[in-house]
Amino acid sequence: MNKYMEIALKEARKSLKTDDIPIGAVIVENDKIIAKGHNTREKNHIITHHAEINAVESACKKKKTWHLSDCEIYITLEPCPMCLEVLKQAHIKTIYYAAEAKKKVNYKPIPKIKIKNVEKNKESEKLITEFFKNKRK
Repeated sequence: MNKYMEIALKEARKSLKTDDIPIGAVIVENDKIIAKGHNTREKNHIITHHAEINAVESACKKKKTWHLSDCEIYITLEPCPMCLEVLKQAHIKTIYYAAEAKKKVNYKPIPKIKIKNVEKNKESEKLITEFFKNKRK
């Protein structure tokens, strides 16, 4: 498994502590991690606090710009339309995700952004499946 995806999984596990859906994200620039994030919607009671958005906000603060055109993001789950738009607006150059979303998103081609399912990541899928299984008990 990719080292950045492993770190994203560690971030995803942090979400479980606050009963959030376990999704993690890592932003990398020039092979160096500049930001990490995990879901905090339940913790903060803010709908937009998805892992990707939290990571983007952290990266923007660190770089003191909202232009992240030299950055890549690694996400444990395929991004939702809201997060995809944020990544587009931030000019992220490549999006790597591990598990595919159960609800299929109809992606329109996004100029200048590559979207890649890097690997069929059973650990990412299992984390999310177990979370929802426990919720339904």
